[in-house]
Amino acid sequence: MRRKAFLIGLALIVLSACGSPRPDAKTPLTLFLGYIHNVQFAPVYVALERGYFADAGLNVTLEPSYNETDGLTRIGVNQLQFGVISGEQVILARAKGAPSVYVYQWYQRFPVGVAVPATANITDPKGLAGHVVSVPAKYGASYIGFEALLKAANLKDSDLKEVREIGFNTAPIFCAHQVDGAVVYVANEPVQIEKACGKVTVIKISDYANLVANGLVTNETTIKQHSDWVRAMNAALAKGIADTIADPSAAYTISQKYVQDLGDDPVQRQVLTNSIELWKTAKPGYSDPAAWKLTQDTLIGMGLISTPVDLTATFSNDFLPSG
Repeated sequence: MRRKAFLIGLALIVLSACGSPRPDAKTPLTLFLGYIHNVQFAPVYVALERGYFADAGLNVTLEPSYNETDGLTRIGVNQLQFGVISGEQVILARAKGAPSVYVYQWYQRFPVGVAVPATANITDPKGLAGHVVSVPAKYGASYIGFEALLKAANLKDSDLKEVREIGFNTAPIFCAHQVDGAVVYVANEPVQIEKACGKVTVIKISDYANLVANGLVTNETTIKQHSDWVRAMNAALAKGIADTIADPSAAYTISQKYVQDLGDDPVQRQVLTNSIELWKTAKPGYSDPAAWKLTQDTLIGMGLISTPVDLTATFSNDFLPSG
């Protein structure tokens, strides 16, 4: 009987060991990036290389993509648990019933603006009246931000000579003077335009409208079942951002492992410097409810949603790292 009891006990120990992860086991997770590998994702690369995800028990794989909507759709149905997504897209998804939740605000300033030639003497949005301004497309973060900028200046599209869709290769069209101004991502496109054809003035949307920009997004199922993953992802991302701000040169070097043909490019180093200015804050990760309301009001004003969503369910500050 003693031998039988011993064997049963041993079997239970073995089964228990098989059913539970070892102390050094890592949970595999995919982090969706709403764009291709780019130096602007340096904090993610830093967090990976310095083991911040691994230290939290997570084995994170990156999935870069041009298709932000696809990633957000998959997060909504829990095929993915995490992604770097822009705030207005989360509201649009919630309006369609997707249980997406924004849990860490990475970009503290909306990264879009309007570039105009420095010689044009246009320094604020009111100066755009009567001019041709290009947008990549009449949808997405760029266009939504531009509409918020016009509203802040009491302007409408009809007050401009034309709002022209030109796709995502802005510099050649801008430099050929086919437009008077161009809606751009302020971290990279003004630098590229200036390298190609001369100085520009950038009217930053964040100076006039505090919209919610990119951050870490998950879903209600993950929050309910694995709140520890959410806290761990937030903490690792926060460390990566802090390290990048503290030592951009080291972060740039780490990024070269992930970004094809990055090289030692002064333009890309400036892109990282410009990006860092969009991330800095005294309250890392914190979402401002007023910014969420303004973002939603902009979407309603554009007719992109008809009924307000419950913003208290759309974002959360409950999982931010302490200290």
